[in-house]
Amino acid sequence: MNISDTRPVYVQLIDRIYTMVLSGQYPPGAKLPTVREFAEQMSANPNTVQRALSYLEERGLIYTQRTTGKFITEDVSVIEHARESLARSYTIEYFQRMYMIGIDMQKAKEIINELEE
Repeated sequence: MNISDTRPVYVQLIDRIYTMVLSGQYPPGAKLPTVREFAEQMSANPNTVQRALSYLEERGLIYTQRTTGKFITEDVSVIEHARESLARSYTIEYFQRMYMIGIDMQKAKEIINELEE
């Protein structure tokens, strides 16, 4: 985990797993590593990993099958909704940062359009 990141480790884990799912690294229906494997891969405490996974399970992004482990939801609409929600939050953050440096929404949109060319 990133020690310079001021957010709690479980929040960093949530973001990291979210990104893995939304990017397709873990496609719909994919089996996730065990809590211990995740903890080892991410250099985190297993209890912290379990907390992050529980959060994602509460939101429907993952589910648990009692005897076989944790899986990514097969409901693509849940993943798409999560992707759009995250994109919205990034967009809001972008416009807020532009506003903080004196760039209005119209100019910020122009900058985005220039990048598309």
